[in-house]
Amino acid sequence: MSASKSSRLILVDDNIRNVGGHFFELATLLMTGAESLGYRCVMATHESFDALSSVPQSWNVLPTFQTRRMVRWSLGVDGKSTQSRDFDGRPNSGSVVDRAKAFALDWMNPPAKRPTKMVSQWANGFCNLMTQVRPTSSDSLLINTGDDFVLLALAAALKRSPIPPMRIDVIFHFALYENDTPNRRERLKLIGRQLQSAIKGMAPHRVCLHATTTALAAQLRETECGTSVNAISYPTRQRLIDTPSIHFPVKAVLAGLPRAEKGSDAISELITGIEKTLLKSGRIRLSMQMPAQKWETMVPSSLHRSYRNAISNADSNGPLEIMTSNLSTTDYHRWLDTADLGLFLYDPKRYVARCSGVLLEMLARGIPVIVPDRCWLADQVRLAGGHRSIGFIYQDRSEIPELMRQFVKRRTEIQGRSIEHARVIAKRHNGQNTLQEMGLAENREQRAA
Repeated sequence: MSASKSSRLILVDDNIRNVGGHFFELATLLMTGAESLGYRCVMATHESFDALSSVPQSWNVLPTFQTRRMVRWSLGVDGKSTQSRDFDGRPNSGSVVDRAKAFALDWMNPPAKRPTKMVSQWANGFCNLMTQVRPTSSDSLLINTGDDFVLLALAAALKRSPIPPMRIDVIFHFALYENDTPNRRERLKLIGRQLQSAIKGMAPHRVCLHATTTALAAQLRETECGTSVNAISYPTRQRLIDTPSIHFPVKAVLAGLPRAEKGSDAISELITGIEKTLLKSGRIRLSMQMPAQKWETMVPSSLHRSYRNAISNADSNGPLEIMTSNLSTTDYHRWLDTADLGLFLYDPKRYVARCSGVLLEMLARGIPVIVPDRCWLADQVRLAGGHRSIGFIYQDRSEIPELMRQFVKRRTEIQGRSIEHARVIAKRHNGQNTLQEMGLAENREQRAA
């Protein structure tokens, strides 16, 4: 058997527990791309993952890790660590007093969520994985959801795991800082120190860092982590583009369960702003994922009856369409296929350096969008021509009702441009191209030679 056909891509993500969410979706797209490049696929997940029927039989799926959400102890904006750490997860920067305080704060967490425990459990899971997989130097290891804390755990694991030198690719998704992050320079210095320590600790393995946005790649370079950082295109599922609907109502979709960074606090105001002129007139139908609890705070009282009709399917033509739970991957994509317009209430501060898979899923379908300015989402619309090209860019959420009215008037021309741009998205944002941007296609060919 040739070296190329024996090469495996071993994807690791402790966050994968089920088929919902972007962790599984990203892994699936990358594994599909890897197969097309000639790799055999191994996917290591959280131990609770039991949806083996949802992945190809040719993949070796190993539910391995007992812990997850390692980003909890990142030094970036999605973590709550304030100190750089050693390979055991213990604070090792600042004064003796600073370290003592950080260590005390660590121990205020439940035992299973303390950083030392999480590093130890993750490293144990990784070592067990290597025992099962028995990697060779022709294989590649891909960390699907990386951060500075995951790299510490990986370095700790590799010191205990006698495997041959491998290529290790790490994908970063989460921002290191926001524009108003205090002590930014000091925080970046700590992150750089932690990354450098982890990468050096992984020698002789070759570590390659990748970021899913150019802004995040720039942030990682600011840390002076001692290695190059590559910006890659976040992959999305390829879709057949149907002829867009010209009928009313326009289905405007707010995808994803409401969270603070996705504008959950703005949903009620949005609905109020479009209720009389667009919803009740039949020009717009608002389709949302919304939990069965706490919906009263997000839906104005004047539409409570419409909400109840929507969740009971009593009115299939009403102003609201509601999904009350997480959707399966298949149901989620079928739902997006029915959208005429994508709405994004995202907090731009959280998405300056963070990409949105939902936005790419809309763009890949040729669906016009309305997005906030001063973030990655607006950058994508500008790549397609800017405001009023494939959608609209707003400065403030209060502008959205008027922009929706403009879309109703200019629907046909905006849809046409969106469909043209979808072809660009399909070519750039797919799993095989992402792996090629990472250098994994070239890496496989060099090993074959």
